[in-house]
Amino acid sequence: MKESVGNPLHLKSVNHISLICRSVEESIDFYQNVPGFFPIRRPGSFDFDGAWLFGYGIGIHLLEAENPETLPRKKEINPKDNHISFQVRFSLNLKLLITFQIWKKNVT
Repeated sequence: MKESVGNPLHLKSVNHISLICRSVEESIDFYQNVPGFFPIRRPGSFDFDGAWLFGYGIGIHLLEAENPETLPRKKEINPKDNHISFQVRFSLNLKLLITFQIWKKNVT
């Protein structure tokens, strides 16, 4: 492993996370209603479908896939796949996870 060189770029935080999605509308619904992000204005100069959301100091940029049918459908959570993880209070969010059918396994 290479030795750390400090912070030569003076990074301060994550600005945004960009996600390619099958449906921008369904993804907006999820990110607004589950973790509570809110839509913000997106530059009109972009010539492709998408949406920007913001919350908790993090931007989420949703990009409509050019060929949504070619995106693999996720049947279960894979900890070795690309993902975003948020720290939450478990008991308050369990109902939302079940309601949106995000977490079906290991629920007792």
